[in-house]
Amino acid sequence: MNDFRPMGPSGLELWLATHGAGPSPVLDEICAQKDAHTSRLYWFTELPAAIAEARRSRRPILSLRLLGRLDEELSCANSRFFRKLLYPEPRINQMLRNEFVLHWQSVRPVPKITIDFGDGRRIERTLTGNSVHVVLDMHGRAADALPGLMSREVFLEQLVQARYRARAGRGELAELHRRAASAPPPRAAVSRAVAASRIAATKHVVEAPLLRAVELDVAADTAQNLALHRRIHEAFAARAEWTGLDGFVEWIYAELFEMPLGDAALGLDVADPFPLAAVG
Repeated sequence: MNDFRPMGPSGLELWLATHGAGPSPVLDEICAQKDAHTSRLYWFTELPAAIAEARRSRRPILSLRLLGRLDEELSCANSRFFRKLLYPEPRINQMLRNEFVLHWQSVRPVPKITIDFGDGRRIERTLTGNSVHVVLDMHGRAADALPGLMSREVFLEQLVQARYRARAGRGELAELHRRAASAPPPRAAVSRAVAASRIAATKHVVEAPLLRAVELDVAADTAQNLALHRRIHEAFAARAEWTGLDGFVEWIYAELFEMPLGDAALGLDVADPFPLAAVG
C-alpha cells in the first residue's frame, strides 16, 4: 500500500500536486478506481470511513454498489460506463468531488465468459450485471438511489435532487419522494457530442449513424432506469422499511433489477432449450 491512500482525499490532492494527473497504477490505487486519471476521484471502500468523512465534511454519501470491483478493468458493464461516460464529465465530476463523499462496495463477483478461438487467442468479457448509486445522508442512512445507467444530463439532474433529499430531515423525506413520484420524468436532451457533430454538416453525415446508435442505447437505458427510480420514489413515499442498508440494496437487486443477490447463478442457469432426446 502506498503512503497516499491512507491519507484520504488529501492524499490524492498531495499526489496530484507532486506527481501530476497522468495515468499511473499508484494513482489508481490511491483513488481505488481503474483509470483514475480520467476523473481523479477518491473512493472510500470502507463504509464506516466514508460515514466519518461525511460527518466531518457534512456532505451526503454516494455509495456505488456494483458487481465486481471499481478498481478492476472487468467490473460489470454499467460501472465501466460510469467510469468512461459519467465520472469524467466536467459538471458531474465537479459535483461528485465537491458535494459528495464517494464510496463503492462490491455486492458479489461479476460473471465472466471466456472465448477460446482455438489458436491460442482467448478473450474474457463480463456476461451480466447491474449497478446502483445509493445516496446516503451523512449518518449512513439511505435517502435515495439512482439505478443503472442514465445520460449525463439526466444523471446530473438526479444527483442534484438526490443531494437535496439526503440533506432533508427524515420527516420530510417521504413527502419529497411523493412529489418526485408524481412529477413527469425529465426529458432527455441532445448530447453535446451530437450537437457538436451537427455544426459540420458533411462530417455529421458520417458520424450520425454511430452517434445515433450510442444515443439510442443510452436513451433506452435512461428511460428504463427512470421508471425504476420512480418505484424507489414510491417505496420511500410509502415509508417502506428494509432491514438496514443491505436490505435496501438487496430489494433493489431483487425487485427492480430482477437479479436476486442470493441467486448463485444470477438467473443465468436457464434450462437447455435443446435437451437430448430420451433413448427408448
